[in-house]
Amino acid sequence: MKVTLDTVLFDYRRDERPVVFLQIGAFDGVTNDPLYPLLEKHSLRGTLVEPQREVFDRLIANYAGFDEGRFTFVNAAVGAEDGERPLYRVRADAPGPPWLHQIASFDRDVVLKHANLVPGLEALIEVEQVRCLTFESLLSQCTIGPIEVLQIDAEGYDRELLRLFDVPARRPAIVRFEHKHLSRPDYADCLDLLKHEGYQIFAARDDTLAYLKQRSG
Repeated sequence: MKVTLDTVLFDYRRDERPVVFLQIGAFDGVTNDPLYPLLEKHSLRGTLVEPQREVFDRLIANYAGFDEGRFTFVNAAVGAEDGERPLYRVRADAPGPPWLHQIASFDRDVVLKHANLVPGLEALIEVEQVRCLTFESLLSQCTIGPIEVLQIDAEGYDRELLRLFDVPARRPAIVRFEHKHLSRPDYADCLDLLKHEGYQIFAARDDTLAYLKQRSG
């Protein structure tokens, strides 16, 4: 059987207690989103973090039908210190494939990796100054309890976010992150960290799923 976030949540969630997630890089909460189709099935609740202002407004609108208080929304990026940071993104009015506006990154070169798929991409890139929070600052704003699912899609910044989250201390049961923009050494560091903490690793083409089967609490 193919191991997916759905099957891992099914194995992890042996009772009816809701599962708490933290999603870094939520985009609009729907497009190519791994959590959205599973919200009701696995009684998920949690915090969604998205730095792009325009996209964040769409995220809020897409979640408007859910019970108030079930989710927390934070318009920010996550980094090593609080403050502001330049985010490279494709202009909102730029035409292109559906995923085009999901490739915002702190690293302009990560955005430009897609230039072979989008003619004239360099001219479509703009800079948005976004609020940046440490995980400590972010989690102090969220009273949702210990994080059980950590979902990261940060266009090349995933390794740094795994390190900053402090997986050994917080030990989320499930970690899912995008690895396709990581260098081989950086990806190896991610796997070494997770394996050292006892996670089972399931790698797909673009993303890696890690599962620490024993549930805390």
